[in-house]
Amino acid sequence: MILKIESYKKGIIVSSVFNVINKGFVFLNTLVIAYYFGAQLKMDIFFYVNNTILIVAVFIANLNATVLIPESMRIRTQDGERHAMLFLNFFFYTYGLFTLLLCCLLLINPVHAFTAFSNFNASSLEENSNILLYAAPLIVLIPMVNLLTDVLTSYKFFSIPMIAGIVNGLFSISFVVIFHNVLSVLSLLLGLLLSNALNLILLIILMKRRLGWNFRFKYIKIERRIWKNIGFAQAGNISSSLTSYLPLYLLSAFGPGIITSLNFAQQISSLPTLLITNQFSSVAGIKFNELYSRGEFENLNKTFTSTANFLLFILMPLSGIFLIYPTEIVSIILKRGAFVGNGIAYTSLFLQWLGLLAPALVINTLFARLFMASHKIRQAFWYQIAFNVVLMVCIYLSVKHFGIIGYPISWVSAYMMNVLLCYFLEKRYFSLINYDMVLKKLGIVIIVNAIVGLVVLEWKRWSAIDSNFISLCSGGGLYLILIVILGIYFRLNENFNLFLYQLLNKVTKYARAKK
Repeated sequence: MILKIESYKKGIIVSSVFNVINKGFVFLNTLVIAYYFGAQLKMDIFFYVNNTILIVAVFIANLNATVLIPESMRIRTQDGERHAMLFLNFFFYTYGLFTLLLCCLLLINPVHAFTAFSNFNASSLEENSNILLYAAPLIVLIPMVNLLTDVLTSYKFFSIPMIAGIVNGLFSISFVVIFHNVLSVLSLLLGLLLSNALNLILLIILMKRRLGWNFRFKYIKIERRIWKNIGFAQAGNISSSLTSYLPLYLLSAFGPGIITSLNFAQQISSLPTLLITNQFSSVAGIKFNELYSRGEFENLNKTFTSTANFLLFILMPLSGIFLIYPTEIVSIILKRGAFVGNGIAYTSLFLQWLGLLAPALVINTLFARLFMASHKIRQAFWYQIAFNVVLMVCIYLSVKHFGIIGYPISWVSAYMMNVLLCYFLEKRYFSLINYDMVLKKLGIVIIVNAIVGLVVLEWKRWSAIDSNFISLCSGGGLYLILIVILGIYFRLNENFNLFLYQLLNKVTKYARAKK
């Protein structure tokens, strides 16, 4: 049975498989949306509203990883399951009440609310007011589903978040395909509403049956220390949320299709992070919590450095391919149905730069997990505030002076600078981590990828292949082959070489067995 507690090793394998399936549905959903609706004003409004709600949901969900889950695991270890259950129930119902109030405020006058918080004109929002109404309940459902999946993950049900995502994907795709002619964009929202409601019900049933969870509410006194950590964590997360919201606000002033194109580029460029980085970091984060609480700092260092080096090695080539072949990638994936013209050009422009984010986000994600495990909430808060304020200023000035291209360039530059700034964070707060070695390995990997990238770019110019598919396959294949050869020869990553060796052994044994 797949719905059971998993070991860390099995958790990575099983959850990775489900994660691939989940992101496959997300990817297919993107194709379906692009095919039926293309890049137009009502899609800009849909993505604006949906992304705004997701920003609110992520703001709330960040509290789970930074404070609630680490604290519940501490309570579970020191005081027992019942106390941890009461602690999490308190916040489950608090989430419900808070988000229900937000939903009611939106439903009172959704057009006025989004006129105040966007650059869309009132008439455009009025024409699409049904989108605003259908989207509002998601602000209640998504945070509550996120909390329950995080709780189950802390109990080593690593596959649950992906299974919930698969349910969302199935409903979204099915409703768009079946009802797009009748409901238009509302078909997508209806699918999201029903899938999230179903997920909430199924998660509650699973927790009651498999964990013996009692959802009875009982008021408990939360320690002042915890409230202080929550305050610092969410104050820092406000700046992150505003950083995510600012581009939507600024870009909504540009022509139709910009926000839709940005959304598609973000979905494509984020696939490596979603499929690989987040999957490894979610499991590694639980491991960080356990190792830090037990004082096993040497093992913590090994886990951090090996995870960082492996992820950086495998993600850097993908960023190189995004940089060299953005138009080919977008054309192959999206150029069909209603998605043509400027949509392709804008999406390619965004993708070329956003594709460079994946390696930088590895360091950001792992350091965030390290701060959570060590309960250094206040320290993380001040750094997060400073970083996001600088990022917002850069985004605002860049977009104002250089137009839409200013957004992705500012974002990538800031996160690349963050990789270097983490060196000083490590020296001050985490001397147990050998971050110097990670930076040295990263520098070598960057140089190797730069050389390979120049070779592939020259190949692209020399071959001048007309077919997007053949051009991408030949150039991308050449890039990956060269990286693998150089990686083996120069021993750029021992974990990757070991993985290839084990894979080759299994293939050889299988071939011999067949004979």
